[in-house]
Amino acid sequence: MDAITGYISAHPAVLVISVIFIIILILHFIFKNLIRLALIMLFILLAAFGYYYLKDADKMPEKIEKSINMMKSGINEIVNTSKSFGKDSKKLFKESKKMPGEVGKLLKETDKQVDKEMKK
Repeated sequence: MDAITGYISAHPAVLVISVIFIIILILHFIFKNLIRLALIMLFILLAAFGYYYLKDADKMPEKIEKSINMMKSGINEIVNTSKSFGKDSKKLFKESKKMPGEVGKLLKETDKQVDKEMKK
């Protein structure tokens, strides 16, 4: 064991190369499984689409068009919401800049009222 640690400490490039090799090997197995899973899911999706197409081929273009229209309306809603979110956040930021000054004015006014009441 001492011989191995001595060799690695004398030649640090060996350690770096072996660590890189192990990382590449691990990534290979991870992505190999992910690609296989993606291909299986694609095959299942195509099989389901084919089943529904063969089951009712006449109505399929209508269903596809309906799905596309639904997706377009959803995307438009998301775009409109994001635009209003941007405007609302800018407005809120501007109002939050004004708040400390307004709170300070209110505190000064209440201090003046307290001083007047204390003098009475």
